Amino acid sequence: MNSSPAHAHGPDLGALLDLDAAIHSELLDEATALVAALAGDASAVRRVVDIGAGTGSGTFALADRFPSAEIVAVDVNERMLAQVRERARSQGLEGTVTTLAADVSAVAPALGAADVIWSSSALHEVSDPALAFQNLFDALVSGGLLVVLEMDGPPRVLPASFAAFEDRLRTVGDVTPATHHPDWTAAIEAAGFSMIETRQLRSESAMPADWTAGEYAALELRRVGHNAMRSLDDSDRATLVTLTGDGPGGVRSLGELWIRGTRTLWAARRP
Repeated sequence: MNSSPAHAHGPDLGALLDLDAAIHSELLDEATALVAALAGDASAVRRVVDIGAGTGSGTFALADRFPSAEIVAVDVNERMLAQVRERARSQGLEGTVTTLAADVSAVAPALGAADVIWSSSALHEVSDPALAFQNLFDALVSGGLLVVLEMDGPPRVLPASFAAFEDRLRTVGDVTPATHHPDWTAAIEAAGFSMIETRQLRSESAMPADWTAGEYAALELRRVGHNAMRSLDDSDRATLVTLTGDGPGGVRSLGELWIRGTRTLWAARRP
């Protein structure tokens, strides 16, 4: 899952994607467990395709669920795919995890045949959703499984005492489509899929503001601040600079952070 915000725009995207997967690991585990349960016999799954794989958090989670399958990470960003290949090499998974540079909303993207297709926080960015879902339908074998995961809204990273500030920051700064996904039900059904279920997944926990949670919060605030800075008043601008800095008052010095995120999951099957 990239689905951090997966495919968020702004500085340090790769690091933010990796940290998001680590922070929301239970959510990713829940989602991929559902994929495995719906797919049935894991040994019968030969090829799994991760659309919009980013740095590969979902790719490698799926590799754990389907150890005998080829897991194909698909993305338009070759730099991200290079990170997936390097991670596969470091884990001894070169024969299991492969990569493909392709645009799922292009004509005939040559995805190959798949038993399972997964996409986390990516399809909201495609230029032609109807064509993308048709391409996914065509790539799946009969009875194949499609699982799509999208953010319900932007993650929250600050403790309750900063709730009003974070609300103001995100009102003007969260302008990327990653935080405003459509309901994909109609598009999935229009492509010919049979819907299985739709569910909401939630991740919420208080975390010590150590390196992992603190770095994640700082990068996420910088991402939002990249868009928001010119729209903030002087007080909020100063607060943002302090929180994202390394000195006193930075997120790592807050003691505890309150990390929240939600996703919507759609599961469907090709008849």
